[in-house]
Amino acid sequence: GLSNSKVMKLLKGPKGTKVNIGVKRSGVGKVIDFTIKRDAIPIFSVESSYMLDDSIGYIKIIRFARTTHEEFINASKDLKRKGMKQLIVDLRNNSGGYLNAATELADEFLEDGKLIVYTEGKARKRQDFYSSKSGELEKIGLIVLINEGSASASEILAGALQDNDRGLIVGRRSFGKGLV
Repeated sequence: GLSNSKVMKLLKGPKGTKVNIGVKRSGVGKVIDFTIKRDAIPIFSVESSYMLDDSIGYIKIIRFARTTHEEFINASKDLKRKGMKQLIVDLRNNSGGYLNAATELADEFLEDGKLIVYTEGKARKRQDFYSSKSGELEKIGLIVLINEGSASASEILAGALQDNDRGLIVGRRSFGKGLV
């Protein structure tokens, strides 16, 4: 009989303290008791990164957050040390996040001075975002995976790479939010 917000409120508390919970599972007659120690829950943007073979790396980004650029660069450096010459970036079902995270990532793949994206509104004049430096991944072969769940910042990254002929976009038509 508890709402999700009430459950969240009961579970949250000072780091290191404990909370007792009971779980009712389908097919199990009695409630199963657990004691959970509260702690910070890290939320990562790069869900996985690994080598598919001797030269192709794979990085899956599940959201665009404050730490996305740093996480991505660390993952790509690790893959380059392992011999990566080509990269698959998986943005499927990534609903987006911070605009600057998408522009920072695009900047790593694009030469200096390339248009990444612009914003413009009824009461806001156009603001252009350009690549600004030599990127770590400008020379690497690139494929970007998207689908109908790729939105917002995912579309901005994929669109910037496509518009600048920087990589091959593979998958299904994206959500449409980042290009409105």
